[in-house]
Amino acid sequence: MKTLVIVGHGSHLNGDSSRPVYEHAERIRRKGAFDEVVECFWKEEPSMRHVFDLVEGDEVYVVPAFISEGYFTQQVIPRELGLDGTVTERCGKTIYYAGPLGTFERMADVILERVDDLMRGRELRKGRTALVLLGHGTDLNQKSSSVIYLNAGRIRERGAYDRVEVAFLDQEPEVGRVVSTVEAENVILIPVFVAEGWHTRETIPADLELTGEVTHRPDRTIFYGEPVGTHPSMADLIVARAREMESEGTIAGVS
Repeated sequence: MKTLVIVGHGSHLNGDSSRPVYEHAERIRRKGAFDEVVECFWKEEPSMRHVFDLVEGDEVYVVPAFISEGYFTQQVIPRELGLDGTVTERCGKTIYYAGPLGTFERMADVILERVDDLMRGRELRKGRTALVLLGHGTDLNQKSSSVIYLNAGRIRERGAYDRVEVAFLDQEPEVGRVVSTVEAENVILIPVFVAEGWHTRETIPADLELTGEVTHRPDRTIFYGEPVGTHPSMADLIVARAREMESEGTIAGVS
């Protein structure tokens, strides 16, 4: 029996924080990709510390619903789940621990699907089009921003846009400056976040003086999308991330 465990951050203050995890879990259940799909969180119930008490499967695939590597994926989740590394044998279960979603090569496809949803039926200005990937960023952990650069590079290689840039909330290059100075008449801004929240709904639109999904300025039009992590295709990405660990375990002779 194979079980998928999706680990989210959760929040006592923001009910939308855990919603994508529940929605993606339900999509995966409907597809029957695993015998069992279980959600757990750091800041909400069910707690990840007790999640294995809820699990019946003897092969467990743990996928963190996080964009980047960092403190939570490298320290908090392994500690709370009692993991020894990518593969842990415990209480008759083989537990496979996958990496965060943003580093997976198919994340670029999900970002572009989010762009397609935003731009469907929209009219572009005559001129150049820039895609700007927005991350949270932090000067305390370089890996927080590296995943944004990684996906920007992957998309840039496809040549679909005149420019592909990165921007951040809490580090340079700062999003307001990037959106205002990028050399393009059309600017598509996509938050590479897991869920909707205070930043995506309040601070970013307010700071950038956005009027909605489309904001017209004298020199450019700004198209503002929903967070990548809420896109339905993330469910397929989660499954693919888990299947990757399954393949690695088979090659190593674990399962």
